Amino acid sequence: MTETTTTDTTDVAERACDFLQGVLERMGIQADIDVNEADDKIVLEIQTADPEMVIGRKGQVVDALQHLVSKVVYRERAGEKGKPIVVDSGGYREKHVQRLQSLAQRMGEKALATQTIVELSPMSAHDRRIVHMAIAEIPGLSSRSEGEGDDRHILVVPEALAAKQ
Repeated sequence: MTETTTTDTTDVAERACDFLQGVLERMGIQADIDVNEADDKIVLEIQTADPEMVIGRKGQVVDALQHLVSKVVYRERAGEKGKPIVVDSGGYREKHVQRLQSLAQRMGEKALATQTIVELSPMSAHDRRIVHMAIAEIPGLSSRSEGEGDDRHILVVPEALAAKQ
């Protein structure tokens, strides 16, 4: 990593942290932010007494905060991609991945037991990717996405049925 790149990354992390701190203050949330820089991302972990306020229903608040921080920090660099910025609180991101993997396992078992296609509820592209990867690990199953926009969902398909289609 060159000196310029290290400085740029540190600058991005500082700007992201400062902006997020300002938004949280305006929301009336007292919090500290731990910044963890990895090779592939910058993680802003919000430490607060009430992480549910930061996470919101189904992660909507933390997702919105993450989107805002990324847009503001990278707005001057149109066309230039930087490291993704991940905003988390209370370990929400890891717990969410574990819930999705558990859902994939349960629905996979159901599809195998009943030998029918199991349709999951609509979910984001990121969540669908996690479920597809988990289903791919289960022998005898495949998965595919169907639908458009907010109605895009996953079908868990036993191999016996996939061969017929």
